[in-house]
Amino acid sequence: MKNVVIYTRVSTDEQAEKGFSLRLQKEQLENYCHQKGYRILQHFQDDYSAKNFSSRPEFQKLLRYVQSNQKKVDALLFTKWDRFSRNIEASYTMIRRFREMNIEVNSIDQPLDLTQPDSKVMLAVYLVIPEVENDKISIRVTEGMRKLMKEGCFPATAPRGYQNTRNTEGKSTLTPDPILAPLIENAFRDYAQGIYSAEEVRQKYYKKGLKISRNGFLALLKNPTYMGKIQLKPYKKEEAMLVEGLHPALVDSETFERVQLILKGKYKPQFRTLTEIDEALPLRGFLMCPVCGKTLTGSGSKGRGGINTFFYYHCTRYCSTRFKAREVNALFEELLSEMSIEEEQKSVYKSILAERFSERQEDKKTVLGSLHREKDNLYKRLEMAEDSFFEQKIDASAFNSMKQRIDNRLAEIKMELQEAQHKERFFEKHLNEGIGFLRGVDTVYKSGSAEIKKKIIQTLFCEKLIFHGHYFSTPNLEDTIEMILFRERKLRFLRVVNVSKVEGIFVE
Repeated sequence: MKNVVIYTRVSTDEQAEKGFSLRLQKEQLENYCHQKGYRILQHFQDDYSAKNFSSRPEFQKLLRYVQSNQKKVDALLFTKWDRFSRNIEASYTMIRRFREMNIEVNSIDQPLDLTQPDSKVMLAVYLVIPEVENDKISIRVTEGMRKLMKEGCFPATAPRGYQNTRNTEGKSTLTPDPILAPLIENAFRDYAQGIYSAEEVRQKYYKKGLKISRNGFLALLKNPTYMGKIQLKPYKKEEAMLVEGLHPALVDSETFERVQLILKGKYKPQFRTLTEIDEALPLRGFLMCPVCGKTLTGSGSKGRGGINTFFYYHCTRYCSTRFKAREVNALFEELLSEMSIEEEQKSVYKSILAERFSERQEDKKTVLGSLHREKDNLYKRLEMAEDSFFEQKIDASAFNSMKQRIDNRLAEIKMELQEAQHKERFFEKHLNEGIGFLRGVDTVYKSGSAEIKKKIIQTLFCEKLIFHGHYFSTPNLEDTIEMILFRERKLRFLRVVNVSKVEGIFVE
């Protein structure tokens, strides 16, 4: 009587949950062994997908079992060869390993006499057929997607700032994300000025909610989808091309092309000459209306005598908010005087902040541990998705969608881990720079040009300031600056608060 080990395997977790494939395979193997008079020593069952033998836990147990009992085991049986493996090279290697233990490897539905050289040809056929089918499906999906894209459709996963939708004709397209689209639009405009680096723009909007890595942000700036186009890669004899998309653009073509020139180092911004109004209204563009929430602009008007010009920060013509520029500027200079740090205070602040930084380490370890666990789980999910696609259980569109979501989150996790390590490694450097910057910042501001004043404002404040008549407020400050300012003192002219808009009025 021949002693055998039987092996069953499913292609996806869905089959494992339903159980039909596993039960059917086991019943077929048991019936076959009963008819042949074989004795089943053990049954091993892998209930999830895996690319290779080493990734299958039950198959590894099977190997250990036959190695310990190779004199008792005569054969390893399974239903079809694609349940054993779909990789010709890996199959031959594993079959040779069993043969060295004098154990036959065979399929009951596709039996082969592997002692005969010609059988290897049939084995190759059994293993290659599923792969050929996958390739055919992939080609049909690729050509179908290209046809849709040439018509302006967007059949893939929406890039950041858009959401997948269908138009009135039922065609797949994109619609702007109400939260991220404005951030991406402003990020393009800021970078198109040619004043800031890509990393400075990314950091600015990362704090506002555009969570994206450095490489991801550079790829975003190069993506023509944001100017309403769809990019087709070269395929067969067709060259790469841009077609007009059905979706709305977030940036105009002129801004997009300027961004491309800046990325290639071929664009130099033309700085305009500073005027009297620039010098008189340095906070223009950095203040928000406390009534309606719009950005305050500014202008000058002649007095009754027509000699002196008086400047004001004011809202749109539909809002009556209006402040004298001289009073706002003076209060802002008072605020900078409060924020300024004397040389003798530098060491005291450094020790206080180092202590606070140390207190955060335990929380940081917890967060890092959680990120590492999530990363490991995502890699497992990606491997399962690849196996499902390989085994024809999901189509290319579903696979690309799953892969895009997983890749995006992995990139975010990688960036979060890098930034956490970066903050720890260069804490002292940033701390010294922050304290050094605040030392005498009021003096530098008062004596500087309008351009220097704007740079100081941008460095200190991540968000626009809301002027309340006697003080300013802002949702947040640059991290190091906030730690320095609000550890041991309270500023009279600045509040860092969560601001929400209720019926058109900003409240704290």
